[in-house]
Amino acid sequence: MSILGGKFLVKEKFSKQFPFMVYITVLLMAIITNTYIAEGKIRELTKTARKLNDLQVEYVQVKSAIMEASKQSVLAKKLAGTGLKEVTEPLKRIEVEQPEKQEKP
Repeated sequence: MSILGGKFLVKEKFSKQFPFMVYITVLLMAIITNTYIAEGKIRELTKTARKLNDLQVEYVQVKSAIMEASKQSVLAKKLAGTGLKEVTEPLKRIEVEQPEKQEKP
């Protein structure tokens, strides 16, 4: 009955313990706030990790498609109708001799 009536609030023991109870309450509120912020950060990190994983998968797929499209045989088939032909003989190196520079006296 003393709790419901509020008589315990005027007792001397309560008045001595009141600052400690406020301190504990503030600490509990800080812990709850910290936990809430940490959970938000964890959700954000998880979301970013999923995006990174999706981008890595997309990178591998695009890289594979580019490698496949740049094969010599695939390019030869695509360019067959344009009149371009595949080079069958090896490349030749052309060397140009440069004239020697004359020294000025």
